[in-house]
Amino acid sequence: MADSDTGDTTEAPTGRRLERAREQGNIAQSRELHLFSGLGLATLVLTMAMPAGVREFIHEMSALLDNAGEVRLDPPTVGHVLTHCLHLLVVLAFPVVAATAAGGVATALLQSGFLVRMEALVPDIGRLNPLKGLKKIFGVTNLVEAAKSIAKIIIFSAILYGIVRDTLALAPGAMGWSPERLARELSALVVRTLGAVLIVQVIIVVLDEAWTRYKRLQDLKMSRHDIKEEMKESEGDPHIRAKLKQMRMQRTRKRVREAVRSATVVVTNPTHYAVALAYEPGSAGAPRIVAKGADELAARIREFAWEEKVPIVSNPPLARSLYQLPEDTEIPYDYFQAVAAVIAYVWRLKKPAGGGSPPVM
Repeated sequence: MADSDTGDTTEAPTGRRLERAREQGNIAQSRELHLFSGLGLATLVLTMAMPAGVREFIHEMSALLDNAGEVRLDPPTVGHVLTHCLHLLVVLAFPVVAATAAGGVATALLQSGFLVRMEALVPDIGRLNPLKGLKKIFGVTNLVEAAKSIAKIIIFSAILYGIVRDTLALAPGAMGWSPERLARELSALVVRTLGAVLIVQVIIVVLDEAWTRYKRLQDLKMSRHDIKEEMKESEGDPHIRAKLKQMRMQRTRKRVREAVRSATVVVTNPTHYAVALAYEPGSAGAPRIVAKGADELAARIREFAWEEKVPIVSNPPLARSLYQLPEDTEIPYDYFQAVAAVIAYVWRLKKPAGGGSPPVM
């Protein structure tokens, strides 16, 4: 496909352009949605596992402090205590870290439709172009990201300030709390903080998702020249040509069937030509040619006429003459007498028939 610098990129991207971009890894992915999924899953894990984990950690620390006078401060003992504390912290933190990572990865895979490109792992010298790097630094995307980061810092700082302020008000009475209550209060504090962050993150995700999709479509816009080149390229593909031919045939079949269904009679020669005529009794207009065809299309018209119970009349001279006239037009005056005779004949046949197969002459 030609590069978009051959003209103004004012046209919306075609389906083929979007598909190629997707194959190359250009997918509208919101990083904020990844973060939201990770934090949401981590909050769920914390809600279920944190109280017990914190309670165990506080019990261990309380036991250590209660027996501080009996603990020998030699290297083996200190090492054992530190290792035990580290083990408790890892056990407490690992589910949270794993949940955060799993949420982010799962969201990324769902957004990409499980598209994994190994080519992205291959080093590309073109990425080291300093001019492109400067353009990205001062581009619209980076400005939006910077504004978003500043807004997040301000909002999250305000949330943290409010929570810390409320927590400090409870600090004087916390010295007398039992380990169970302390664990419960600390867990509630963490979950409340993450809950407030998640509420704000929902708004950020909606805005970021809209911006990401809009920016991708803007970046993939095409010039008129691009669209013409793509059409030439697509039409050169034998599979696409066959598909287009099949679609055209399907449209033609549907149009012809509907036209034949509305016809009064089909005049044939009987194998090479077929012309479907429609006439409303009592109307001021002349009979109209609603469909016509030669050879294969003529066979289709006869087939549709038989299926739709439209009378078929063999009149080779009249069929050849009518075939030369434009479709979807009224017949000229010169054909009135011949066509009137055919229609009158059909009406005479229809009256006693009362249904069944269409009359064929």
